[in-house]
Amino acid sequence: MSDIDNNTNNNRKRITVGRVYAVSTLLAVIIAIPAVAVTFVMHYVIRAEFLLTIGAGLITLFIAMGFGYKLSKKFVKVLSGDTE
Repeated sequence: MSDIDNNTNNNRKRITVGRVYAVSTLLAVIIAIPAVAVTFVMHYVIRAEFLLTIGAGLITLFIAMGFGYKLSKKFVKVLSGDTE
């Protein structure tokens, strides 16, 4: 009986390369899109100066990286099968 339970846990916790690629791509999009959008809006819509545009893009990038870091912890819990 313990062999069946052990196999079930191993199958549930199996992380495939495809899942890793999918989650990594999703995190990259979550980090990159806000910074690109802010830079685009600052440069083409608001017509701000170059340094101000780059500064706003970098600040947005660092905020998005912090959000992505917190989100990646949740993705690890979901992929590993932890329900805590």
